[in-house]
Amino acid sequence: MIKAITFDLYGTLAGFTPSRYEIQSKAASKFGLTLTEDDISQGYLKADEFMSKQNASSPIRSMDNNEKLRFFAEYERLILSESEPSIELNTCLNVWYEIQKIPYKLTVFNDVKPVLKTLREEGFILAVITNMNTTGTEILDQLGLTAHIDFAITSLDANAEKPDQRIFELAFSKAKCEPMENIHVGDQVLSDINGAKQIGSHYILIDRYSVNEAFTDGPRITGLVQLPELRTRI
Repeated sequence: MIKAITFDLYGTLAGFTPSRYEIQSKAASKFGLTLTEDDISQGYLKADEFMSKQNASSPIRSMDNNEKLRFFAEYERLILSESEPSIELNTCLNVWYEIQKIPYKLTVFNDVKPVLKTLREEGFILAVITNMNTTGTEILDQLGLTAHIDFAITSLDANAEKPDQRIFELAFSKAKCEPMENIHVGDQVLSDINGAKQIGSHYILIDRYSVNEAFTDGPRITGLVQLPELRTRI
């Protein structure tokens, strides 16, 4: 019996405004680079996998400033690599600097609050598990989700990043449920799907940008509106 549903945050419940494509295009144009939306989507797939692997081995938040610069230069190179396969790392770092100058914020996707309302009315405990380096209380308040989500566990709260079992264990302890009584919904195969799988939780991949169409290791949805019907089959 499923008692709780946990959600990743970025890419699952919320995204950037302006969009990540708009942000990247604006910054890259300073250096004469022209990007396409499809290339940026594919680039982010590689870059986010790179970030997940890094957090699994040595968390980014524990790096010193020079290590972070080297990491984000490579992260940016991966984002741009579909459009500019031979781009130099120093140019990527300069694009990253330009991105830091562009105002943007996280905003909740349009399908999120209606689905959360439906799930809460059905009695599920709802929580967020995110690698963001802030507190759960702050992030829910910032996104206006306090009335829709019971609690959020962040990497700062848990002192661990997905796919580390400790961040999942803290969430399950707070929800008072066993891993098999939970469904975790996230957009990253390594941090979300593999993290949930290794601790024994059910999982669903959400693929809003259709970059994981080859995923066959479990259920996959492209929007949160598909979740209420799908979770009844688990």
